[in-house]
Amino acid sequence: MNMDKLKKYLVAGIGTLLIGALAACGGEETSSESTDDSSSNGDTSSEEVVDLTFWASSNPDRADFQLTMARVEQFNEEHPNINLKIETTAHADYRTRLNTQAAGGQLPDIFQVWPGAELKPLVDGGAVQSLNPIKGNWTDNGLLDEEVFNDFTFEGESYAIPSVQNPTSFVFYDKDMLASVGFDSFPDTYEGLLELIEALKGDDITPIALGNSAPWVLQSVYISTIADRFTGPDFLEGVANGERKFTDPDFVQGLEVIEELYQVGAFNEDLNTIDSNQMIEYFIQGRAAMVLDGNWGVINILTNMPEDKNVGIGIFPLGDTNSVSTVAGNAWALNSDLEGAELEAAHTFMKWMFDVEFYEGLISVGRVVAGNVDMPEDADHDQLFLDMLELSNEAPPAPVYDATIPQAVNNVLQNELQAITIGRSTPEEAAANIQRAVENQ
Repeated sequence: MNMDKLKKYLVAGIGTLLIGALAACGGEETSSESTDDSSSNGDTSSEEVVDLTFWASSNPDRADFQLTMARVEQFNEEHPNINLKIETTAHADYRTRLNTQAAGGQLPDIFQVWPGAELKPLVDGGAVQSLNPIKGNWTDNGLLDEEVFNDFTFEGESYAIPSVQNPTSFVFYDKDMLASVGFDSFPDTYEGLLELIEALKGDDITPIALGNSAPWVLQSVYISTIADRFTGPDFLEGVANGERKFTDPDFVQGLEVIEELYQVGAFNEDLNTIDSNQMIEYFIQGRAAMVLDGNWGVINILTNMPEDKNVGIGIFPLGDTNSVSTVAGNAWALNSDLEGAELEAAHTFMKWMFDVEFYEGLISVGRVVAGNVDMPEDADHDQLFLDMLELSNEAPPAPVYDATIPQAVNNVLQNELQAITIGRSTPEEAAANIQRAVENQ
């Protein structure tokens, strides 16, 4: 792959859940693609300050979150007539809070959302505004492709704008630890991976760090990619229209891989009591030779790892394809109750926030972005990030389950995956329970 291609981050919308999403909408104008920028200077119809509440999922140790919050603060400084009242919630708790507040009709004015199946209930409940009136601000100048909005669009109305693209499944590995048990490169077959796991265990090394106390990890990072290798990318669409079932043998095979990894001792014993941040810490501290995480893992690893740690990146080796579950993310939405000066102010913020500078800034801190922008010339990326980007460009995309299937079904899926890793459910039992959740909707 040449560097020109490597430097370009073009995003196609993927029908999909992570790892992290923010969205924006607006609806006061009658034109479906208006690019009127009369509100972009921050002026409102009076001298009074317009207050807007703003919620985001918090990852305070991550550079992309820090960048985002810094830009929100910058917006407040540059727009004295608009005051964003910022409130963040820990990532593990944000979804619960959002859904609880949505049920009570008490959402903030601007808030982070997830695509697909997680956004749809908010759309169906009339909680978010269509972004169509201002979508041309990004599509007309080519900053965002129309496809970027696919996972946030229902019946022709787009309700969110993403900042990043999230491949959710990579294997990060300690090259020196692998070499110490005779592996000079990461295995390219599943059988080779099992041999590596056995070799590491024989040397008293935990093979894979896993933190699944918030059970999205086994779903988003593991099964979304692993199951796709057996079922193909059209499986979830088939489930939705009744042509496929979770009890089909090919999906059960995906669950069997999770069971096998658990049974051969691939994971740390406390896998269901530590979270995704702690599993990265285990890996960085040398308490495990590998960790599976999304593209956001690059930021955490590069920010916190010792200088002498030699980290490589690969794709889970299984089957005949190297597909990786992928979803657009870090998106924001607007409350459907906004109107008048408040809606005008919210549009001003969305147009200001999602600009070339923001997308270039995200690239600079190691994210794959949704915007059609070049890598800044002064970006000094570690080889790990460049390797991740190349893998992302080459891997066929697979849907992320929690952004594709209904929330109630996803909850059962995640519980069943966790049950498999404590020996309380078999793949066949888990599949039957997940399918039952589909049929009970």
